[in-house]
Amino acid sequence: MDPQRLLVSDLDGTLLGDEVALERFRDWFAGQRQSWRLVFATGRTVESVMAIVAAGDLPAPDAIVSNVGADIHDPVGGPWPGWPTSTDGWDLELVRTCLAQFAGIVPQPAGSQTARKASYHATDLSDASLNDIRTALERTGLRVTLVYSSARDLDVLPGDAGKAAAARFLADSWGLPAQHVIAAGDSGNDAELLTAGFRGVIVANAQPELDSLAGPTICRSAYSQAAGVLDGIR
Repeated sequence: MDPQRLLVSDLDGTLLGDEVALERFRDWFAGQRQSWRLVFATGRTVESVMAIVAAGDLPAPDAIVSNVGADIHDPVGGPWPGWPTSTDGWDLELVRTCLAQFAGIVPQPAGSQTARKASYHATDLSDASLNDIRTALERTGLRVTLVYSSARDLDVLPGDAGKAAAARFLADSWGLPAQHVIAAGDSGNDAELLTAGFRGVIVANAQPELDSLAGPTICRSAYSQAAGVLDGIR
Protein backbone atom coordinates (compact mmCIF):
# COMPACT_ATOMS: atom_id res chain seq x y z
CA MET A 1 0.00 0.00 0.00
CA ASP A 2 1.26 3.48 -0.84
CA PRO A 3 2.16 5.80 2.07
CA GLN A 4 -0.85 7.75 3.32
CA ARG A 5 0.93 10.63 5.08
CA LEU A 6 3.36 13.28 3.84
CA LEU A 7 5.88 15.32 5.81
CA VAL A 8 7.19 18.42 4.02
CA SER A 9 9.98 19.95 6.09
CA ASP A 10 12.39 22.83 5.81
CA LEU A 11 16.00 21.93 6.62
CA ASP A 12 18.18 24.68 8.14
CA GLY A 13 16.80 25.62 11.55
CA THR A 14 14.04 23.01 11.26
CA LEU A 15 15.35 19.48 10.75
CA LEU A 16 19.01 20.56 10.86
CA GLY A 17 20.80 22.11 13.82
CA ASP A 18 20.59 19.55 16.65
CA GLU A 19 22.46 16.31 15.92
CA VAL A 20 20.91 14.35 18.78
CA ALA A 21 17.36 15.31 17.77
CA LEU A 22 18.16 14.63 14.12
CA GLU A 23 19.29 11.12 15.01
CA ARG A 24 15.96 10.59 16.77
CA PHE A 25 14.17 11.81 13.65
CA ARG A 26 16.15 9.41 11.45
CA ASP A 27 15.28 6.53 13.76
CA TRP A 28 11.60 7.51 13.77
CA PHE A 29 11.39 7.80 10.00
CA ALA A 30 13.20 4.50 9.45
CA GLY A 31 10.24 2.81 11.09
CA GLN A 32 7.67 4.84 9.15
CA ARG A 33 8.78 4.29 5.54
CA GLN A 34 5.67 2.30 4.72
CA SER A 35 3.32 4.97 6.08
CA TRP A 36 4.95 8.31 5.26
CA ARG A 37 6.39 10.12 2.28
CA LEU A 38 9.15 12.67 2.99
CA VAL A 39 9.89 15.89 1.14
CA PHE A 40 12.60 18.43 1.96
CA ALA A 41 11.56 22.00 1.09
CA THR A 42 14.54 24.31 1.38
CA GLY A 43 16.38 27.33 0.11
CA ARG A 44 19.37 25.10 -0.57
CA THR A 45 20.33 23.78 -3.98
CA VAL A 46 19.47 20.19 -4.81
CA GLU A 47 23.19 19.35 -4.89
CA SER A 48 23.60 20.59 -1.33
CA VAL A 49 20.67 18.52 -0.09
CA MET A 50 21.85 15.38 -1.87
CA ALA A 51 25.30 15.77 -0.30
CA ILE A 52 23.75 15.82 3.19
CA VAL A 53 21.66 12.74 2.36
CA ALA A 54 24.70 10.94 0.93
CA ALA A 55 26.61 11.64 4.16
CA GLY A 56 23.87 9.85 6.09
CA ASP A 57 22.76 12.91 8.04
CA LEU A 58 19.28 12.95 6.47
CA PRO A 59 17.09 10.04 5.34
CA ALA A 60 16.53 9.73 1.61
CA PRO A 61 13.46 11.77 0.64
CA ASP A 62 10.75 11.02 -1.90
CA ALA A 63 11.31 14.45 -3.48
CA ILE A 64 13.39 17.60 -2.97
CA VAL A 65 11.91 21.09 -3.27
CA SER A 66 14.93 23.36 -3.71
CA ASN A 67 15.63 27.09 -4.15
CA VAL A 68 12.72 28.11 -1.83
CA GLY A 69 10.22 26.33 -4.06
CA ALA A 70 11.43 27.26 -7.52
CA ASP A 71 12.30 23.66 -8.42
CA ILE A 72 11.28 20.10 -7.58
CA HIS A 73 13.62 17.13 -8.02
CA ASP A 74 13.30 13.37 -7.76
CA PRO A 75 15.41 11.53 -5.13
CA VAL A 76 18.43 11.32 -7.47
CA GLY A 77 18.32 15.00 -8.43
CA GLY A 78 16.48 14.83 -11.73
CA PRO A 79 13.72 17.34 -12.61
CA TRP A 80 10.29 16.31 -11.39
CA PRO A 81 7.93 15.56 -14.31
CA GLY A 82 5.30 18.25 -14.87
CA TRP A 83 6.96 20.95 -12.75
CA PRO A 84 6.92 23.87 -13.35
CA THR A 85 3.30 23.85 -14.37
CA SER A 86 3.68 27.10 -16.31
CA THR A 87 6.20 29.76 -17.29
CA ASP A 88 3.58 32.38 -18.19
CA GLY A 89 4.37 35.81 -16.81
CA TRP A 90 7.99 35.01 -15.91
CA ASP A 91 10.92 36.98 -17.31
CA LEU A 92 14.09 36.88 -15.22
CA GLU A 93 15.73 39.84 -16.94
CA LEU A 94 12.60 41.94 -16.47
CA VAL A 95 12.61 41.07 -12.76
CA ARG A 96 16.20 42.25 -12.47
CA THR A 97 15.53 45.45 -14.37
CA CYS A 98 12.49 46.24 -12.24
CA LEU A 99 14.20 45.66 -8.89
CA ALA A 100 17.24 47.71 -9.90
CA GLN A 101 15.17 50.84 -9.18
CA PHE A 102 14.89 50.02 -5.46
CA ALA A 103 17.63 51.31 -3.16
CA GLY A 104 19.00 48.87 -0.61
CA ILE A 105 18.09 45.76 -2.61
CA VAL A 106 21.35 44.11 -3.66
CA PRO A 107 21.62 41.00 -5.87
CA GLN A 108 23.07 37.98 -4.10
CA PRO A 109 26.14 36.27 -5.64
CA ALA A 110 25.75 34.43 -8.94
CA GLY A 111 25.75 31.05 -7.17
CA SER A 112 22.46 31.97 -5.48
CA GLN A 113 20.71 32.83 -8.76
CA THR A 114 18.84 30.36 -10.97
CA ALA A 115 16.70 30.57 -14.10
CA ARG A 116 13.57 30.55 -11.90
CA LYS A 117 14.79 32.52 -8.89
CA ALA A 118 16.19 36.02 -8.50
CA SER A 119 17.77 36.42 -5.05
CA TYR A 120 18.61 39.63 -3.21
CA HIS A 121 19.94 40.93 0.09
CA ALA A 122 17.38 43.36 1.50
CA THR A 123 17.64 44.25 5.19
CA ASP A 124 14.56 44.93 7.35
CA LEU A 125 12.01 45.42 4.59
CA SER A 126 8.63 46.57 5.89
CA ASP A 127 5.32 45.17 4.69
CA ALA A 128 4.79 48.44 2.84
CA SER A 129 8.13 48.09 1.04
CA LEU A 130 7.31 44.53 0.04
CA ASN A 131 3.96 45.69 -1.31
CA ASP A 132 5.72 48.42 -3.32
CA ILE A 133 8.06 45.82 -4.82
CA ARG A 134 5.19 43.47 -5.63
CA THR A 135 3.18 46.28 -7.23
CA ALA A 136 6.14 47.41 -9.36
CA LEU A 137 6.68 43.85 -10.62
CA GLU A 138 3.00 43.34 -11.37
CA ARG A 139 2.81 46.60 -13.29
CA THR A 140 5.29 45.16 -15.76
CA GLY A 141 2.92 42.26 -16.36
CA LEU A 142 4.97 39.78 -14.34
CA ARG A 143 3.30 37.07 -12.25
CA VAL A 144 5.58 36.50 -9.29
CA THR A 145 5.85 35.00 -5.83
CA LEU A 146 7.82 37.07 -3.30
CA VAL A 147 9.58 35.22 -0.49
CA TYR A 148 11.13 37.26 2.32
CA SER A 149 12.85 35.68 5.32
CA SER A 150 15.20 36.38 8.22
CA ALA A 151 14.69 40.14 7.64
CA ARG A 152 17.43 39.80 5.05
CA ASP A 153 16.73 37.49 2.12
CA LEU A 154 14.37 38.39 -0.72
CA ASP A 155 13.64 35.84 -3.45
CA VAL A 156 11.48 36.43 -6.51
CA LEU A 157 9.97 33.33 -8.13
CA PRO A 158 7.44 32.68 -10.87
CA GLY A 159 3.86 33.13 -9.73
CA ASP A 160 3.18 29.39 -9.84
CA ALA A 161 6.23 28.51 -7.71
CA GLY A 162 7.03 28.50 -4.00
CA LYS A 163 7.20 25.92 -1.22
CA ALA A 164 3.42 25.83 -0.77
CA ALA A 165 2.71 25.41 -4.48
CA ALA A 166 5.33 22.67 -4.74
CA ALA A 167 3.91 20.83 -1.72
CA ARG A 168 0.38 21.01 -3.15
CA PHE A 169 1.66 19.76 -6.50
CA LEU A 170 3.36 16.75 -4.92
CA ALA A 171 0.47 15.94 -2.57
CA ASP A 172 -1.93 16.03 -5.52
CA SER A 173 0.34 13.82 -7.60
CA TRP A 174 0.34 11.24 -4.79
CA GLY A 175 -3.40 11.56 -4.17
CA LEU A 176 -2.97 12.86 -0.62
CA PRO A 177 -5.49 15.34 0.85
CA ALA A 178 -4.24 18.43 2.67
CA GLN A 179 -5.20 17.03 6.07
CA HIS A 180 -2.74 14.18 5.51
CA VAL A 181 0.16 16.60 4.99
CA ILE A 182 2.32 18.00 7.80
CA ALA A 183 4.50 21.01 6.94
CA ALA A 184 7.32 22.10 9.27
CA GLY A 185 9.37 25.30 9.23
CA ASP A 186 11.14 28.06 11.14
CA SER A 187 11.36 31.20 8.99
CA GLY A 188 9.55 33.55 6.63
CA ASN A 189 10.23 31.42 3.58
CA ASP A 190 8.08 28.74 5.26
CA ALA A 191 5.13 31.05 6.05
CA GLU A 192 3.08 30.29 2.97
CA LEU A 193 3.75 26.56 3.33
CA LEU A 194 2.63 26.59 6.96
CA THR A 195 -0.65 28.37 6.12
CA ALA A 196 -1.51 26.50 2.92
CA GLY A 197 -4.18 24.31 4.49
CA PHE A 198 -1.81 21.60 5.66
CA ARG A 199 -1.10 20.79 9.31
CA GLY A 200 1.67 23.25 10.15
CA VAL A 201 4.44 22.76 12.72
CA ILE A 202 6.44 25.78 13.87
CA VAL A 203 9.53 24.80 15.84
CA ALA A 204 10.42 26.67 19.06
CA ASN A 205 13.52 28.29 17.55
CA ALA A 206 11.49 29.90 14.75
CA GLN A 207 12.24 33.43 13.58
CA PRO A 208 10.04 36.25 15.00
CA GLU A 209 8.55 36.73 11.51
CA LEU A 210 6.39 33.65 12.19
CA ASP A 211 5.06 34.97 15.51
CA SER A 212 1.76 36.10 13.99
CA LEU A 213 0.90 32.70 12.50
CA ALA A 214 -1.87 30.96 14.41
CA GLY A 215 -4.94 28.85 13.85
CA PRO A 216 -6.48 25.44 14.41
CA THR A 217 -4.11 23.74 11.97
CA ILE A 218 -0.92 25.34 13.39
CA CYS A 219 1.10 23.60 16.11
CA ARG A 220 3.70 25.66 17.96
CA SER A 221 6.12 23.21 19.47
CA ALA A 222 7.95 23.88 22.72
CA TYR A 223 10.94 22.05 21.21
CA SER A 224 13.50 23.23 18.69
CA GLN A 225 14.63 21.87 15.32
CA ALA A 226 14.13 18.14 14.68
CA ALA A 227 12.77 17.62 18.21
CA GLY A 228 10.09 20.19 17.42
CA VAL A 229 9.22 18.43 14.17
CA LEU A 230 8.75 15.12 16.01
CA ASP A 231 6.73 16.87 18.69
CA GLY A 232 4.47 18.42 16.06
CA ILE A 233 3.93 15.07 14.38
CA ARG A 234 2.86 13.60 17.72
